[in-house]
Amino acid sequence: MNALILINKPEGARSTFCVGSAKKKLAGLKVGHSGTLDSTASGLLVLVTGHATRFSEFIMSLPKVYRVVIQFGLETNTYDYSGEVISERGFANFDEKFFYDSLYSFVGVRLQTPPAVSAIKIEGRAAYQLARAGQDVEMKSRPVFFRKIKILTPFNPDDGTVELEISCGRGTYIRSLAHDLGEIMNCGAHVKKLERLAVGNFKIEDANDPGDKVYKITDLSELAKNFTRIKIGPRDEKSFMNGLSILLNHAESFSRGVTIKNYICVEGENFLGFGTFAGYDFIKPEVIVPKF
Repeated sequence: MNALILINKPEGARSTFCVGSAKKKLAGLKVGHSGTLDSTASGLLVLVTGHATRFSEFIMSLPKVYRVVIQFGLETNTYDYSGEVISERGFANFDEKFFYDSLYSFVGVRLQTPPAVSAIKIEGRAAYQLARAGQDVEMKSRPVFFRKIKILTPFNPDDGTVELEISCGRGTYIRSLAHDLGEIMNCGAHVKKLERLAVGNFKIEDANDPGDKVYKITDLSELAKNFTRIKIGPRDEKSFMNGLSILLNHAESFSRGVTIKNYICVEGENFLGFGTFAGYDFIKPEVIVPKF
């Protein structure tokens, strides 16, 4: 079975636990993930089964939506509630107007420094392994993209929290956003609660709970709807599945969506794949997965 499984990961559980649960239910079928969540976060995981594991990198590149509660006045070494408190400055002088003006300045492309306690590899080892071993970890800034920031609950002067909805691109750390906002406000901050609501057009409302006896399966055709794609007929489908390039102008339909580098999604009756442009007229197959 080549398909997707949407899982609502509970707070406190590891992403690998959800993958393991799916493997048990699917009798040893190959199951992988397409982007993990911190154990302290909850929300949507997109699991891939069978040959659909070859689409993991493409799914990771889809935009994400998060709901986050940020606690001001306390800074931790992990940038979330699980870490050690390293600064306690309070929020008595919190300037709401300055905060909202600063918040919207994050929209667009900006440089972000990931937290040291993260899965980013440094010389072959995860940064969190080095940090927890007591080593000094120097994280390099990298560009990230914030598409939209929406205020769900304004700043609460009683407990120092703000609730936001964040739409962002791949590689964005919401923990780093909270940390950076705390620095701007000169009071420190960390993530108190984080939930992933969406990955591309996949929504948390459609997800399975890890403990469900039977999982709802998401067809690969639903994955195709996320990307800039073409649909091709039976003749070109046979050629494409046999590794031959096809003419772009033979496409039966064209739809716009997320575009990843030089790839275009190609959908046939029996398969989903990605190809790259070979000149102006041809699409060369790169990844092909049967739908069934």
